[in-house]
Amino acid sequence: MRPIIAGIVLAALFAPLPLAAQDDPEAAAARTAEALRDPVLQQQMADGMAAASEALLDLPLAPLARAVAEAAGEDPRAVDPDLTLRRASPEARDVPAEIHDKLPRAMGAMAGMAGGFSAMMPALREMAERMRDAVEQAGLPD
Repeated sequence: MRPIIAGIVLAALFAPLPLAAQDDPEAAAARTAEALRDPVLQQQMADGMAAASEALLDLPLAPLARAVAEAAGEDPRAVDPDLTLRRASPEARDVPAEIHDKLPRAMGAMAGMAGGFSAMMPALREMAERMRDAVEQAGLPD
């Protein structure tokens, strides 16, 4: 379950990036790094994602579990009608607190990666130009 929640967190954080990537990639990466380092944003995201994960823990799973049971040839009536993630997994109750505690640190780490990407852009452009020149000199098709 933790990988699912981590995926949700990453999707929420990086959803705006395609819009930012339409302009200068270096500037977009630098802005992203700056935003991810912002302690106010980190706290807001941690609060929001912890609250969202609380809500996810109480999401009714019985309809989906019944469909899966039926597809597997099992009796869908055997599924607990009150099934939720919270009831299905005892350690699930810890996930919101873990998200709240670890998300700011994760955002800081992502800020470092975005900053590194921004710093690497000139070298990556130069490498692409050298590769294009080498392909042209070798007479290879584009």
